[in-house]
Amino acid sequence: MQITSWLRKEDSGLARTTLELVKATEALGHSVCIRQPQDGMAIWHPSEEVDVHTIHSQIQPTAYHDGKPKIMWQHGEPLSSVGNGISMKAIVDLATVVDALICMRREEWSTWNSIKRCYLVQKGVDLEKYAPMEGITERLSGEPAVLYCENWRGMRNPLYLLIAMQEVHKKFPKARFHLYNVQDKKMHETFAALIKHCKFETFVRSLQGPVPDITLLMNRVDIVVSALYPLHARTPLEALACGKAAICMGYNEPGYPWTVSEYSPEAFAETITACWQDYGKLDYRKWAVEKHDVGEMARQAVSIYERYL
Repeated sequence: MQITSWLRKEDSGLARTTLELVKATEALGHSVCIRQPQDGMAIWHPSEEVDVHTIHSQIQPTAYHDGKPKIMWQHGEPLSSVGNGISMKAIVDLATVVDALICMRREEWSTWNSIKRCYLVQKGVDLEKYAPMEGITERLSGEPAVLYCENWRGMRNPLYLLIAMQEVHKKFPKARFHLYNVQDKKMHETFAALIKHCKFETFVRSLQGPVPDITLLMNRVDIVVSALYPLHARTPLEALACGKAAICMGYNEPGYPWTVSEYSPEAFAETITACWQDYGKLDYRKWAVEKHDVGEMARQAVSIYERYL
């Protein structure tokens, strides 16, 4: 099968997920050409042959009516798609020219399926890139060492996690919190002032910018936390693949022991505490292999594409 995937070139979780999916799809024996929607330029394995289009951001209008099946991937969650003022309208507009949608979280399926027939596939990550690293001796400080490293923007920030860690530190005086990937100057200034004013330096050990090697960073800690709600993105999956516990209000996979009961500092603190007290309750790497393999995501996606050929 020859697949043309439409993707805007950017540094985002959406782009990373798409690139990992493309590579896993090619490993199954299919050919994938990635094109930019704004100009149609091929940025991965150029080809003029097309059996099916997959849309990850937008698609060039010249391809609207070429008679080829079109499947649109829903990377963002529904509420933020409305909240950003752009995405939901664009999705609804494109729904008239696509054959089906694909989403990766069961909680959002009913919303997307109301707009267009939607299929659910498991959300996966590259288990070769995100994996336990042997011989990591330079750990970040803390027992536990807790890491926040997702993109900071607007309501997506670690305020409640910071307050939660204050309570965790009372129970575990050696607990330390490491904040990475803050790239907005005002956001950095706000949290630096907050940490200093509240005297959180007793347990906050890092307030850093972009991360050059996220796999290495995750391998240096015990627990990775996420502020996303109501649905999760990539961070918990990357952490689990690295063999680390992941704590996120939006991660509610059946059987996972560290589910946050509500979006509050108290609930985060309770979950982090329970996790550290019984850290060995789950083999985190095995969980990721069974639940979040991008190879399986690609296989499920290909079976959907084939229905429309």
